[in-house]
Amino acid sequence: MKVPKTLIIGGNRGIGSVIRHRLSDRGHQVYTSSRNAENCDHHFQNELPNVEGIPKDLKLDNLVFAHRYKGNSATVDFQIMVQGAENLINRLKRNFPSGGSIVLLGSNAGSFVLDEQPASYHCIRSGIESLTRYFAVELGKFNIRCNCVIFSTVVKPENKDFFQPDNRVRKLIEKITPLKRIGMAEDIAGVVFLLCSDDASFMTGQSVFVDGGLSLVGQENIGRELTNLKH
Repeated sequence: MKVPKTLIIGGNRGIGSVIRHRLSDRGHQVYTSSRNAENCDHHFQNELPNVEGIPKDLKLDNLVFAHRYKGNSATVDFQIMVQGAENLINRLKRNFPSGGSIVLLGSNAGSFVLDEQPASYHCIRSGIESLTRYFAVELGKFNIRCNCVIFSTVVKPENKDFFQPDNRVRKLIEKITPLKRIGMAEDIAGVVFLLCSDDASFMTGQSVFVDGGLSLVGQENIGRELTNLKH
């Protein structure tokens, strides 16, 4: 049986590390890349938007973008999240011998306004979805699919100590979410695994919301539920 080869950008920390474990457990040969050096044969040190640290001849079945920019510069944010992804896809797009899957992690800020984030953040997250659709069309002739996973607040390695079961923010999210629980990094990893499998072989160019149904609930409904006001 063929062993899928998957490169995860940002695969050593946060949600990326959870995705790495999920794919590894399911039989993938996983490579990772980040700006930091790691003591691992299958890790590449590279800082987007530069892509020279990724071998140009690396053969792949899947490419997953799980990286995040945490600074305050809109210019650098765009360069890393959008331009960097574009540069790497263009560098490796001929390296999928049997076709394959590209998955980008996005944000619900591409569709909704989050008051804790600036305008540039929203525009750049919309840009990730646009990049997804562009490459879905551009690379379709090579049997390469490209999809985006959209999510809101999830419990992940770096915030799990904050989001304890009795945390008030967590309880609020669980109250307004149709599935009545907060999302976990493992939920995102499961969808990424699906998108990298043959079970999603006719799915491309999609922005997939993984949020327990929260994006389906009207703002008035949420307001009424929280204030117990009815009309």
